[in-house]
Amino acid sequence: MVLLGSAVPGVRAVAADLMATDPSHYARPGESLRGGSSIFDRPKQVRAGSNVIVRDDGKLLERWVINADLSRACNRRQFRQKRDQYLVGVVDGRTFGAAVGGHSSLYDPAQMSEKQVVYLFRGQGSTDCRVYHRTK
Repeated sequence: MVLLGSAVPGVRAVAADLMATDPSHYARPGESLRGGSSIFDRPKQVRAGSNVIVRDDGKLLERWVINADLSRACNRRQFRQKRDQYLVGVVDGRTFGAAVGGHSSLYDPAQMSEKQVVYLFRGQGSTDCRVYHRTK
């Protein structure tokens, strides 16, 4: 068996350079995740092709309620957006997937939604899906 590093001169030196992140890759010089912040705590931008259906400057848990039953159904993929991030809600500067009860944007075979209620999704497609709602 021939090791790639021994067969091609200079490969080990290049591989060593790939083990560190160049400072120019950070958003701001000197910024890194070592400061205690997390990539998940940063606000997300609304991506191109998404339609914002609700904007709310208030705190998420002050005006929106997490629904445990709908969150469990989302974990089982029985309550979710038909098209991930097609409709979005921006709450407290963060972007969430959104769907409206009784609308074609929502996959709800068990009919768990209420009509005209906006649902926000965080972590759809994972086992940590959370569904928040607020009535219009």
